[in-house]
Amino acid sequence: MDCDGAPPPEQISSLTTIHSLGEDLLLEIFLLLPSLATLVRAALACRAWRRAVASSPSFRSRFRALHAAPFLGVFTNPEMSALPAFTLAHHRDRDVLAAVRGGDFFLTSVLHDDDELPVSWIIECCRDGYLLLMNWNTGILTIVNPLAGHCPDYIEYPDESDPSARWLGVHLLSSEEDPISFRLLYVSCDDSRVRAAVFSSDTCDWQFFPWFEVAPRTPTNDGHKYWLGRRNQVGRIMYWLFTNLEYILTLDTDTMEFSVYQLPACLQGHKFYDVFFGGTKNDVPCIAYDTGSSIRVLMFIADEEDGIDTWVLGGCVRYDEHPDLLERGTRIMAIEDGFCLDSSDMLISLSLKTWEVQKLFPKTFCIFHYNSCIQGHRCLLYPYVMSWPLSVCSAPR
Repeated sequence: MDCDGAPPPEQISSLTTIHSLGEDLLLEIFLLLPSLATLVRAALACRAWRRAVASSPSFRSRFRALHAAPFLGVFTNPEMSALPAFTLAHHRDRDVLAAVRGGDFFLTSVLHDDDELPVSWIIECCRDGYLLLMNWNTGILTIVNPLAGHCPDYIEYPDESDPSARWLGVHLLSSEEDPISFRLLYVSCDDSRVRAAVFSSDTCDWQFFPWFEVAPRTPTNDGHKYWLGRRNQVGRIMYWLFTNLEYILTLDTDTMEFSVYQLPACLQGHKFYDVFFGGTKNDVPCIAYDTGSSIRVLMFIADEEDGIDTWVLGGCVRYDEHPDLLERGTRIMAIEDGFCLDSSDMLISLSLKTWEVQKLFPKTFCIFHYNSCIQGHRCLLYPYVMSWPLSVCSAPR
C-alpha cells in the first residue's frame, strides 16, 4: 500500500464486483428474487442487467414457472357512463406497491381532449396484464395496460353483416413474450350456429370465418336464444358453457376450429350462474360449482393412450369447514390456478394446488350484475395480475 492509503494497481484489478458476474450466474441469482415486481426493479437498475433478462426467453420461462405474477387487485365494470374501477389488493410488498403507484389504474389514458367518445367504457377481457375495453355507446375497442401508461389506439368493432347473428363478445389473444403482436377474437351465434372473426395487429383488419353448425342445437325447439354463457380461455382453447349445462363449446384459437363436448351429468339440475369454468397453471380445464353445502371442482383428464377423456372430482371445500369465510350463495370467478370467491363482504381465494381457502381483502365495492347469466360473456369482476413490461421482454438495441 502506498503512502496515501490506496491499494496498489494490481490489487485494484483483482477486485470482484457484481458487475464482474457473467450473465448466466447473474440470471441464476435473479431466479431467487421473490416476485416479478422485484425482478423488474432489479433489471432496470442498469443496462447490462436489463439486457441479460430481455435477451433470455428461457430465463423468463423459468422465472414464470417459479414465481406467479403478483395479484394486484380487481377491476369491476361500471354502470353505463363511467370507467371501470380498480380495487387494490392488500399488499405489503414495496416493489409491488411501487409498480402500482407508477401505473394508470384510473385508466385516464382512454380520455382525450380531442375526441368526442362518451365516457362509457366496459371491460370485455383482461389477460396478461392488458384490458380490452369497449365503448358501450360507439362499439369502439381499445387495449390498455395500466402499468404502461401509453395512449391506446382505437379499433372499430367488426361489421356483422348477418342480421340473425348475436354477438358473444370480444376476447384478447396475446402472448407475454410478444405483447405488441396480438389478435382480437369476435364470436357471434344464432339459434344453432356460431362463427368467429379475428382482428390481427399485423394486418389491422377483421377476417370472418365460416359458420359452424352446432349439432346439439339442431333442430332448435327450446325457443331459448341465449343458449351460450360465459367464456373462458385455458391455454389456446376458448370455452363456452351451454346455459343448460349439457354441453360445452370449444374453439381452438390456433386452427379456428369449433368442437362440442358433453358435460358431466353431475352438473344437471344446477343453476347456470352457480357453475364456472377455469383452468390450472398447467392449462388443465376445470369446472367449479356450488352444491349448496360445498364448492366442488371437476378436473378434465385427457387419456392419450385410450383416447377417452373424462371429468373427475379434483377436490371439494365444504362451507361448514370454513364458517368464517364461506357462505351459501358465494359467487365463483376464475383466476390463474384457482378461483376467486365473492362472498357478501369479502373476496376469497381457493387454490387448486393446495385447496386452501384464504381471505384476499374486504369487498369495498358494489358489482353491477348485468348480463351475468344469459349470454353472459362478461365477468362480474376481473382479477388483475402484473404483466411483464416490454422493457424486459425485448432486448435493448
